[in-house]
Amino acid sequence: MANVLSGALRLWDVAASVQRHEDGFIIGIRGSGLELMHADAAIQDLTPLRIVARAPQGWLIVRGAETLGVHAGLPGLLRQLREELAPHARTGRLIIGAQSLV
Repeated sequence: MANVLSGALRLWDVAASVQRHEDGFIIGIRGSGLELMHADAAIQDLTPLRIVARAPQGWLIVRGAETLGVHAGLPGLLRQLREELAPHARTGRLIIGAQSLV
């Protein structure tokens, strides 16, 4: 999961790190990163995001004491992370693993 989150952040050109935490992951946003260079990416709150595993709901996205969203699956989680961290990134599909069609 950490690799998927890190790969998505790189794809979106967001300078951030992903670290395991006791109940999920922490995404630390770097203040001097590329995300702050985009005119339409007004990321003003550099408070780390926590991604918390919660059964049976799925994944919670938390910034500080505020819950930003709850997602049952990875697609919804990644969509909201892109909206929060990389509004400049093109929308589209992020393929997580692929099987050969041969």
